[in-house]
Amino acid sequence: MEYLLFPLIIGVLSFISGMLGLGVAFISTPVLGLFGFDLKHVIMPWSLLLNGLTAISSAVAFSRSKMVDWRTAVPLLAITTLVAPFGVWILQFVPTNIVWWIYVGVLLFLAYRMAFAPKQDDSQTTNITDKTRVKGGLLSVVIGVFAGFLGVGPGFLLMPSLVMLGYTARIAAATNSVIVTLPSFSAFIAHLADAQFDWVMIGVTSAAAMTGAYLGGTFTAKRVKSRTLTRIFAVALVLLAIQRVIILLSVQ
Repeated sequence: MEYLLFPLIIGVLSFISGMLGLGVAFISTPVLGLFGFDLKHVIMPWSLLLNGLTAISSAVAFSRSKMVDWRTAVPLLAITTLVAPFGVWILQFVPTNIVWWIYVGVLLFLAYRMAFAPKQDDSQTTNITDKTRVKGGLLSVVIGVFAGFLGVGPGFLLMPSLVMLGYTARIAAATNSVIVTLPSFSAFIAHLADAQFDWVMIGVTSAAAMTGAYLGGTFTAKRVKSRTLTRIFAVALVLLAIQRVIILLSVQ
């Protein structure tokens, strides 16, 4: 039964993440936690693997629709991957609890900006200048360090940041899907030595995740307007902030 239930759950969650140009870990981690799996040895490596696979699948869907801004995606992919270890290094010097509260504040700020983002015209080609790409690169340094410090993916912060820089939400989501792929797999490799997998489950959920994410990316590319996407993303940011607040309050 579980070999039918979990692929179905992961497939649905991956469709949602694919729509947003994100890996599925942000939602699969808390959902899998409801079933009593061990967080460190099962959920984290499992979710990180699915995160990378869903990011790749949605990136393929967006790329086929010619929505990825590769001149932004490739440099930001390299930057976030390279600077993440610096975030891990400074972890020893800064109280983690304080930074998590800052993270919650940033999520709520970005949610507000996404909910009330200026109207975007998807019929017009987004005019992305090199100056804008440089700004995105500078932001990605901060976001990459921040994400490495907290052990979270950079996608939730990068996508709305790109929108604030002038990218349409659809182009930002498509570009973001490429950026989050490599960090997901590098984090998965770091957890692999301690992972405890049911490889049949890994196989069936991976297939479901890739299919769901591809369909989600295709759905956004063909049917979802940027205005709708920003509102969906704003809700996701608020829910993520609420989840983190609950965790922070429960450990105090």
